[in-house]
Amino acid sequence: MDSTKKEQALKMAKIATIELMESTRPLYAILDTCKNICKLAGISEQTTWIDLEINGYLVKYKNREDLLQNLPSYRKTGCKYYDLYGKLISLTPSMIDVFGSSTVYHPIKELENNDKVVVEAKYLEPFNKFMSEHGMDQPSKNLRIHEARISKEEIQHVLRGIKKRTQELLDMMISLLEM
Repeated sequence: MDSTKKEQALKMAKIATIELMESTRPLYAILDTCKNICKLAGISEQTTWIDLEINGYLVKYKNREDLLQNLPSYRKTGCKYYDLYGKLISLTPSMIDVFGSSTVYHPIKELENNDKVVVEAKYLEPFNKFMSEHGMDQPSKNLRIHEARISKEEIQHVLRGIKKRTQELLDMMISLLEM
């Protein structure tokens, strides 16, 4: 890489670090800057992760199993479940163990601009099918989750995870570029 590109990439990385720490720009914009820095620096292995964060994980992973295997741990979180009438459904700890945590696959811009996120119904079907086939009694066999909502606190947890990983990426790029 020529010295002009190297200097430009280093300057962009240092500015992005400050913007990230001070939260002066949206996280999705900082990730876009990171993608440009990677291109300038010739670091292509990081751009896949950045693209997934910017565009959401559904662009690559189409079913719940693939999402669960490939989603970063900070994007697995708790949520609240609701029936068709909007009534909160309490799941037992064993049900939560079987079906795991919620997957926050949404694009970063959507997470930054919402107080809650709704999980698509297709990701709730395995639970509904399991309950209709294996419920212990008639009420549990008739239990259907219509919607899962991820709260603002859980979204903030995900955003902190993305922010931490972005800072690690910027630190790594600055170290490489200062050599």
